[in-house]
Amino acid sequence: MRVYSGGYFTLELDQKKPVGFVSSVDGGHFKSDAVKSPIGGRPGQSGGDFLVQQFAGKPKYDDITIVTSMSMSPAFWAWVKATLDNKPERRDGAIVSYDFALEERSRRTFKRALISEVQFPAADAKSKSGQNITVKISPEKLEWTEGDKSKLKNDTGPDGPKKSKLWTQAFFRFKIDKIGDDASLRAAKVDAFTIKQGVVNNPVGPELESRKEVGKLELPNIVCTFPEAFVKPWMEWYKSTVVEGKRETSNGYLSYQGTKNGDVELLRVDFSGLSLLSLDFEKSEALKDSLAMVKATLAVEGMSIKGGSGTI
Repeated sequence: MRVYSGGYFTLELDQKKPVGFVSSVDGGHFKSDAVKSPIGGRPGQSGGDFLVQQFAGKPKYDDITIVTSMSMSPAFWAWVKATLDNKPERRDGAIVSYDFALEERSRRTFKRALISEVQFPAADAKSKSGQNITVKISPEKLEWTEGDKSKLKNDTGPDGPKKSKLWTQAFFRFKIDKIGDDASLRAAKVDAFTIKQGVVNNPVGPELESRKEVGKLELPNIVCTFPEAFVKPWMEWYKSTVVEGKRETSNGYLSYQGTKNGDVELLRVDFSGLSLLSLDFEKSEALKDSLAMVKATLAVEGMSIKGGSGTI
């Protein structure tokens, strides 16, 4: 078999159904811990050193970290949504590698996998970076098989990665009901944020692979930065909730947009129970030609997503 370099990677879910292209893959390693077993002293000696026999223990599989674009299919976003809704689903699937001749060269098949982490990209009008999303997959079982040399299907052909590059972090909409249609939101930069789903290893009796059980869902704070000139409604919110102690939460959303054929919503993240925690005025220097900025940090009680139509 000739060596090759990876040309394209696809993610499949449930009986070899492709759900989109993957721009990078990390993890998914095959491991085991050494099991040590003392077998007694050396021949002809009493006491002293003892020999220890070592052999491989049960298999262990690292999480698979994939980076994808916003142009994934609805089936993929449904899996992510279930995790954010605190109703995580176990799924079977595979990471499939194709060479530059579009022939399948290998596949890593995972079984009963949970999503353990989802990182959403920053939203910044000044950025030209792609709108990539990072997802960690925690499998109970992992298998590697050689590819069957089948050709990449037309509906997941090489145009897919090109389409994903059309979407950048510069196109987005950020709304908070409490702030309304304010200039601060139109000028805001929203930092990347990560949702973590706890996954607990649960070895059971003679079973070869450890089971994966669902742990606690951890939601991050939302951090946005905007010009100080627009801080007034934020200060009023801070005074009402922090200084005066009123319970005033808000809902909102962050919509990642594409502009290939006009405004297209690729993915929307809805926030519920937003609370303003802090307003940090960034360092300012006299006679320096730069905008005075404020960083707002918000706690969030719930998140959900609405996926776009994808490219597949």
